[in-house]
Amino acid sequence: MLRTIETLSDEDLMEQISEGKRREAKIRDFEAVARELGI
Repeated sequence: MLRTIETLSDEDLMEQISEGKRREAKIRDFEAVARELGI
C-alpha cells in the first residue's frame, strides 16, 4: 500500500502512466502483479 501511495504522489510517474493509457498501452494493476510475484 505504501508503494501505491508513493506512486500516486509522484507527479512524473503519474504523468507517464496517463500518457500510457492514452496510447492504449497495457497497464497492469500493481496489486495483481504483487500477488503474482508473492509480494
